[in-house]
Amino acid sequence: MRWAVAGYGDVVRRRVLPALRALGEEPVYVWGRDAGRAARTAAEFGVPAGGDDPARLTAADAVYVATPVAGHVPVALHALRAGCHVLVEKPLAGALGGGGALAEAAAAAGLCAGVAYYRRLGPAARQLREALTAGAPARVQLTFCTPFDPAPDDPGLWRTDPAVAGGGVLADAGSHRLDLLLSVLGPPVRVGARFGRRFPAGAERRAHVTLGWASGTSAECRFAWVGGAERDRIDVTAGGRFLTLDPLDAGLAPEPHVPLIADFTAAVREGRAPVCPVADAVLVDDIVTTACWAARFRNG
Repeated sequence: MRWAVAGYGDVVRRRVLPALRALGEEPVYVWGRDAGRAARTAAEFGVPAGGDDPARLTAADAVYVATPVAGHVPVALHALRAGCHVLVEKPLAGALGGGGALAEAAAAAGLCAGVAYYRRLGPAARQLREALTAGAPARVQLTFCTPFDPAPDDPGLWRTDPAVAGGGVLADAGSHRLDLLLSVLGPPVRVGARFGRRFPAGAERRAHVTLGWASGTSAECRFAWVGGAERDRIDVTAGGRFLTLDPLDAGLAPEPHVPLIADFTAAVREGRAPVCPVADAVLVDDIVTTACWAARFRNG
């Protein structure tokens, strides 16, 4: 399948383009607002061309959208309207919203549209499903902590601006982990949140989110971009049984974009939904948006 890639950042260089090559897919164009950077990225990875031409972006079978989050929905909509399948980096839109329009456009066009929540393909998803569908209300504790404090000249500084990134640590790192819960339990009926320590541009460094479902299951989620010991674990208590996933990614594919893209290409070929359809990713965005409002209300 012929692919165009929208974006030239770290995810594209470390994961997306190498994964396409590993799978024998055909990347034909790297697109970005900075034509020079797009062309240099294309040349580095042996892609025939790169630049800022939107017409060439959509002269492919599928588009991988890996721009900053604010560009996800507009670029993916452009690709869908041109008849391209789309695979979008996470989060779909975070608290910026608009993902619902993308789901509607994909359904109307009969095209495949997915989001890169690749942890659904790892063992954690199966283990959580087994633990959380055992019939008894469960208590979930989810903890994520890693240092992230980019310098002013760091290419990843955009992740600290919620107008570009769709939020802070919750939208960025938390979205992957929320998706695992929502993929099993569906949308919660209660959402509470408290944010702390913000970057100068406004994105939160800490997010404490509580979720509750009609079944009686509850989750307490703590996400932090701070120094100290790194943690990424889930603890589940359900019906007298216990599950701990520490680290969460134990057993995940070393290059997770390889199985992600393989699933997507199979979905296109077989006419089925990808592992994470856009409509499912919209649920994550809804939680992020609700949590942002809840934290704002709590803080007055």
